[in-house]
Amino acid sequence: MMSQLFERLHVMLALLAIWLFITADQVHLANRIHVNAGFWDYNHIVLGSITALLSLCFLYKCCRLGQWRLYFGWCIGQISPIVNDLRQLKNKQLPAAGAPGLLTFIEGFGLILMVLVGLSGCGWLMSQGGSMAMTLRDCHIDLAGALFWYLIVHAIASFSHFLEMLR
Repeated sequence: MMSQLFERLHVMLALLAIWLFITADQVHLANRIHVNAGFWDYNHIVLGSITALLSLCFLYKCCRLGQWRLYFGWCIGQISPIVNDLRQLKNKQLPAAGAPGLLTFIEGFGLILMVLVGLSGCGWLMSQGGSMAMTLRDCHIDLAGALFWYLIVHAIASFSHFLEMLR
């Protein structure tokens, strides 16, 4: 069952993120869940919490069995694959997908960003009414904005690789 979940995590996270972005304008939360909170507020809290948990599972999936080196090799000084991919781009060649380099570095950044969005949202939920609630809310909104633009770039890059495979 866990392996089936791992196989579907990417699609589930994409669909949840799209839903949360589409409906975010309907959410009216500040430093706590207000008395008149409605469907959209609770929808965002519940689905956001599920997304936060799934993003941690996805990070684990991507990092287990030594695969963390693929996304975070730069943490141990393996930057030459990234530099090589940048040189390829300079020569108008797309970097290889699925190999250590620029694309997996960018994917690793997205993994961390997704987890941070989830953790900041859960942090807000746990600190409701406290002195950190508004700070965590602002942080959550800023991180979600960065994730939004990251996902657009990720989708364009994925689509360009899909087109490249068709050639």
